[in-house]
Amino acid sequence: MLNCLTYFLLILSFTFSQSSLSERYTTYHELEQKIIEWDENYGTNSNPFPGIQNEGIIFHHEIIGYSGVDNLPIWAIKLSFNANIDEDEPKMLILGQCHAEEIYGLEISIKLIDWLLDPFANANPIYIQSLLAILNGSEVWIVPTHNPDGLSVVHGWYDSIGNWNQDESFRKNKYDANGNNMFDFIVGVGDDIDGVDLNRNYDFNWIFGDGVNQVDTGCSANPSYLSNYDYYRGPAPFSEPEIIAVRDFALENDFLLSVAYHSSRSGCVAEKVISPWLWEEEKGAPDLDIISRLGEEIAQLIPSEDGFGYYYPGNSTSMRGNAHDWFYKETGCFQYLIEVGTSNMQSNNVDLIEDTIDRNMVGLLYLLKKGAGTTIQNGPSVYQLSGKVTDNLGNPLEAEVKILELDGPMLTPRYTDDFGRFRRVLIQGQFTLQVSAFGYETYVTTVSASSSSVTYHDVQLNQLPMHNMNIQITNPNNFQNIIGEITHNYGSDVIAFDGSLSKILSYPEDQYQLKIYALDSYPEYINIDLNDNMDINVYLKNSRVLFFDSFDDASHWSDLNNPFIIHDGYLISQDPDYYEANLNMSIRSPLDTYLYTESELGENFVINLDIRNELEWDFDKLSLIFESENTLSSVLIKEISGHKFNIDSNALSIPYVGSLDDFYLKLLFQTDNTVNYRGFFIDYIEVLFPECPKGDLDLSGVYNVTDIVTMINVILGLDVNFQDNIICRSDLNNDEIVNVVDIVSLVDLILNN
Repeated sequence: MLNCLTYFLLILSFTFSQSSLSERYTTYHELEQKIIEWDENYGTNSNPFPGIQNEGIIFHHEIIGYSGVDNLPIWAIKLSFNANIDEDEPKMLILGQCHAEEIYGLEISIKLIDWLLDPFANANPIYIQSLLAILNGSEVWIVPTHNPDGLSVVHGWYDSIGNWNQDESFRKNKYDANGNNMFDFIVGVGDDIDGVDLNRNYDFNWIFGDGVNQVDTGCSANPSYLSNYDYYRGPAPFSEPEIIAVRDFALENDFLLSVAYHSSRSGCVAEKVISPWLWEEEKGAPDLDIISRLGEEIAQLIPSEDGFGYYYPGNSTSMRGNAHDWFYKETGCFQYLIEVGTSNMQSNNVDLIEDTIDRNMVGLLYLLKKGAGTTIQNGPSVYQLSGKVTDNLGNPLEAEVKILELDGPMLTPRYTDDFGRFRRVLIQGQFTLQVSAFGYETYVTTVSASSSSVTYHDVQLNQLPMHNMNIQITNPNNFQNIIGEITHNYGSDVIAFDGSLSKILSYPEDQYQLKIYALDSYPEYINIDLNDNMDINVYLKNSRVLFFDSFDDASHWSDLNNPFIIHDGYLISQDPDYYEANLNMSIRSPLDTYLYTESELGENFVINLDIRNELEWDFDKLSLIFESENTLSSVLIKEISGHKFNIDSNALSIPYVGSLDDFYLKLLFQTDNTVNYRGFFIDYIEVLFPECPKGDLDLSGVYNVTDIVTMINVILGLDVNFQDNIICRSDLNNDEIVNVVDIVSLVDLILNN
């Protein structure tokens, strides 16, 4: 409960504020009052538009999270016909104010809400048809501010002793960066110790954002503008509750298009429409042509403040944990960062404020019509592909949907929603649609989208037949806690055998990899082409270590050199924070480590390593290679690329089956000429091979007369199955000769077991 003084000061701040900002701008308290009024007028009103039928309730609001310090609600508002129902419609998201000082986004959000709630009274009459078409054909979600703490700093507040505080140029949230349990800020641009730049806190390219207390260097357009400490990325990706709220909200919904509003006090990026991404003028987003075209069309509809041109479109070139890049990479949503207004972004000229908002509304409505799939009132060309994916009974399926020409290794898979629906924004031309789901035949076809209306292409997937895997395990060494892992194209399943040595598993017809292992056993890998019921026999052997290094020093490598270093128990790809371009560097284990013959080792190996890697997808890679000094041959075991860095452990177990002799392990690090990341950190690496089960020639798990007969055939060179390293199993005396002495040893084993 608020004490009397605090309550008094709260009321005082609402009624007698000393803010230097124009009263035209909306405070957080005023926003909440508006939400209350909107809910009272529209939250239960099922007929808000007389003369229009079946529009239902058009307003819904909910709290998606809370701010990190003041615990203020972060509101999301849904506007649509039948807004109280989750309908099968495209969804768009508007993120209003992110950076505290950039308050135009909040005002545009409020204006859009007012227009959609009552187009007839609040909107310019020329937009009424467009607004009704948007409400009828889509769901518009608006988060007016996801930085309410920062908004309160910009508008000002009375502290606990009645002093007025305000920093209208504050940018961040109120995170306690110096850990002194106080909110530390300095009035004026930059130099605020506390706070995180919320548009640097997403986990995509987060590492390139500013560290704590990092000074600013300005921009080429305005090098004298310095805003020190204003771009702090936070202590970790998604460290801030405000960004966690936006992240979770985005992942729960399937937004097709989005706008995130910002403003540029420095003027460096003022009056721009920025879309994902074109890095180093070379590496573009997979959907770059489509994203760029819509961004250009939006920009050409927003006149500049001076009246001599329009907003400027461009692709994002920064790699700093930004929302628009994360939204596209992680969810498939095209998000546009619109920098509203000039460096005069908090003008006290009410006419200029209203004019800036109204000029931006035109571009915003264009994007919303694009998402709703309508060309009404000079709307955009539609070029939208949509369809439902179902099984043969018409039930919706969760299926992965790809446009093969627009796919990329950094993109998280796009799945159908709860209705089985997929939507993709395209351009003219033909594209390859691929739809796949576990247990169903993959569907592939050629599609093209219409410019005049949404192109619908429903897909019914055919279920694959089911087959049984009858797994039988031979466990002569009595290994405990046997585990199975079945890996397929859609994930993996773990099976605990719980003391049993057999399992019957039913799976759809497909290709799988089965791994069976227990503590201290050699992990057995079996590739399975499941096209009928199958018996799968697994013989568990002891595991032997051929090579192991935990990187305490460089003694296990014959040519450790730059850029590789060993530090604090890790093999690291380079000494600086980021690796260089155009690398082709390798290290190898000493050759004398691998003086073994094929008859001793057999043909099965496993490389285990614990690695964190941040490498440019497909272009930069770490290769694990077996090479032979004698034959000058090499075998590529595994290529590691992409991002798996912010995890506690990425333990990989990599099997290899093949003929090798006198080989060593080589690590090859290759990079191209652009986009460099943190590289890799390897905690340990080992090479295992299965211990030869001496005497158990038929792999039955017991020694018996059958093994003697098989050994005699080996000695006589008769036609027997010499696979599975039977020579090694026959050579009980380890003298590299199979003869009568080995038979005597085998008889002794039989008699003593």
